[in-house]
Amino acid sequence: MKTLGKVLLWIFAIIGILVVIFTIVVVKSIPIRKKVVIEPNTYLELSLGGLHHDYNEYEGIFFMKEKLSIGEICRRLDAAKQDAHIKGIILKPEFYMGGWALTKELHDKLLEFKKSGKKIYAYISLTIDKGYYLASVADSIFLNPSPSAGIALSGIGVEINFYKGFFDKMGIEFTVMHQGKYKGAYETFSRKTISDPLRESLTNYIDETYDIYMGQLAKNRKFSDDKLKDIMEERKEFLISGQTALDLKLVDALSYENEFKDVMLKNNHLVNFEDYTKKTTTFSSDKIAVLYAQGGIVMSDADRRFSGGYRIITEENIGKELKRIQKMKSVKALVLRVDSGGGSALVSDIIFDYIEKVNAKMPVVVSMGNMAASGGYWISCGADYIFAQPNTITGSIGVVGLVPNWQKLREWADINTYQIKRGKYATFFSPNFAPSADDKKSLNLTMENVYRAFKEKVAKNRNMSLSKVEEVAQGRIWTGIDAVENGLVDELGSLNDAIAKAAELAHIKTYSVLVLPTRKGLLDIIREEKLFNVETIVDLYLKNANPNIFEDIIDQKDLIKMATQEPVQLILPYRMRWQ
Repeated sequence: MKTLGKVLLWIFAIIGILVVIFTIVVVKSIPIRKKVVIEPNTYLELSLGGLHHDYNEYEGIFFMKEKLSIGEICRRLDAAKQDAHIKGIILKPEFYMGGWALTKELHDKLLEFKKSGKKIYAYISLTIDKGYYLASVADSIFLNPSPSAGIALSGIGVEINFYKGFFDKMGIEFTVMHQGKYKGAYETFSRKTISDPLRESLTNYIDETYDIYMGQLAKNRKFSDDKLKDIMEERKEFLISGQTALDLKLVDALSYENEFKDVMLKNNHLVNFEDYTKKTTTFSSDKIAVLYAQGGIVMSDADRRFSGGYRIITEENIGKELKRIQKMKSVKALVLRVDSGGGSALVSDIIFDYIEKVNAKMPVVVSMGNMAASGGYWISCGADYIFAQPNTITGSIGVVGLVPNWQKLREWADINTYQIKRGKYATFFSPNFAPSADDKKSLNLTMENVYRAFKEKVAKNRNMSLSKVEEVAQGRIWTGIDAVENGLVDELGSLNDAIAKAAELAHIKTYSVLVLPTRKGLLDIIREEKLFNVETIVDLYLKNANPNIFEDIIDQKDLIKMATQEPVQLILPYRMRWQ
């Protein structure tokens, strides 16, 4: 009995310790908002280091703190523009990372803030292209005079790893099939180098994005095209520092930060931008819902929740929100904010059906972020009106199929596989054998049907002939500029433009904006039973490790996993990692 008592005592002690630890975790995760008084003549200090997404669904969770989202920054800039106490912005771009389309949206929002008559001063210690692009909006740019400080203008480029040689050595083969000659998805597994159509498509995107970047930079800093081109392509030093940056007129003054603030903030106040929580004060019983649909389109939302991978589109998460919107009497229009390179053909069609049901009740406007391509375009094309940024990646109307097998490795390892089956497709695409000609023919028929359905959806919803759709389909990616010209997008514009259009279509003049999905905290995660599992722990470790090699491996793993769950995919031909 004494032994049993000791065991029970230890059990209760362990439970007590776990309860204490759990309580500490919960308390640490409850967001504590500083009460900041905004006095007259206040400057907001906006630091933009790191990766900024379009929307952060989770808040107040200590192990997955994310940088302020682009959407939230833009909403606060709108409020600050109307706030008489806000005199201006001190912008510190640092190592800002984000997609080019969202970066342009933030750039334009800063420009709008400046045009309202308020000041923007940028202070740079060390930054890269996108950071300098944002800083170029400022009335004046100050640079740290240290020789190790500076501006690293590298331009715009893309790198794609091709894994066929590696997998050949391992005896693993990937059968890749496409509907659309530009649909280069998964060719990284089946080729040793890039195909000509994919090279053409990507080159066009890089050229147009570079032109937009260079044109806006030249306009902001009043450079001639030749001078800016010379800086970007002919200079000898990678890092442009000190007097060189001043001589090239990339900056307006050299100053250490404390000296800069002593001069600029004399008789003024400084508040961290993250502590500025004032919202625009429009209240109305009529609402426009803004629903963020971010990430790959997949069957399940169980994977990579805490490594940033919660940004995925599933029937479970987006479908639930769309059903909720459909039932809300106060919501008069929907703006679907799409930032997705696609994925599952099946889930794309299910989401499309949900959107159609919402559209039967109210206007639907799509606002494209960094990308709305392949499956991302599938779910977008039925909207009443579509906006994109000039450098949004869209289109990619095509289909890809991927079938992996390890037959050569199995044979090399002398592993014999014996099959007993009944029915023609009982071992359909078994990874033990390379797919037969009949297997490939069967998959190709499915892909042809999906591709035909995709084109028919676009033709019907965009008022285009099937022959016209075929011209702009073939899996080719387009910039927003191209997409307006070829009819895939209606207009170039921001999220705010899309909201204004939704109000116009709904015939309402006053409205408030309902942002969805509703933001969640730690208690929501615990309630969903998604905190204490092995994948979460692994994702947390990888998030902390987070070198690019791990990210690349995880991306390839996810692509293969998606294909094994559903061989037919509507997905971009590459993954974008914003730097």
